[in-house]
Amino acid sequence: MKNVISNETKTGALVLVSILLLTGLVLKVGNFKFFQEGYLLRTRFMYSAGVKKHAPVRLSGVDVGEVKDIRIIYGDQTLVELDLWFEEGVKVRKDSKANVSTLGMMGEKYIEIRVGTPQAEYALPNELIEGVEPVRLEDLLEMGTKVAEDIGQTARDVSTLTRNIDGTLTEQKPRIGRIFANLEDTSVNFKDFSEDIKWHPWKLLMKGKERKKEEMSPAPVDTGLSSEQAASKNNFGPRR
Repeated sequence: MKNVISNETKTGALVLVSILLLTGLVLKVGNFKFFQEGYLLRTRFMYSAGVKKHAPVRLSGVDVGEVKDIRIIYGDQTLVELDLWFEEGVKVRKDSKANVSTLGMMGEKYIEIRVGTPQAEYALPNELIEGVEPVRLEDLLEMGTKVAEDIGQTARDVSTLTRNIDGTLTEQKPRIGRIFANLEDTSVNFKDFSEDIKWHPWKLLMKGKERKKEEMSPAPVDTGLSSEQAASKNNFGPRR
């Protein structure tokens, strides 16, 4: 007897296979870890910058887990605590730090784990690692506004100083001209003096005011003799 499969059975089998394939595709693309073994570590922030559950967790840029849970802790400070799930075999040192990072400028938020020092021990399940506070966009905008205001004030101060300098130079222009004229005359005089010293270096050894040759002759000494007697004396005395 020939078995006949009804159209309803064929349709049902096709739908079932399609559902199984779609489920497998979703699990593959979504990277769900229902059956993977691993462990949890915790970290805390005062500001989480919009991190969501199932956000990737990376160690030195490599995907090693995900954000398993997010909760708010109330106390002296309101903190955001994240449960970070790591794959089995991934080791995180106790002094490692958790940073909130972004994939691209406006991309998905994720947790980046900075590797700790080699001297530190590896963290045990459920231990707390330090979280580094992310920079808020509002703080950056406020900082940029303040910097822009400071630059504007500096530009205004420089403009005022420039105007004052221009006014001062305009007022003192005649005096400045005289100063430069005097400097030019001094330069010419110094050049002449240098040339004179170059050709008459003996003048540097003279003290006092330079005198003419006639002034440098010794003055006659008054001996009480007449001119004829003085002449006779200069001729080595009277002739015999």
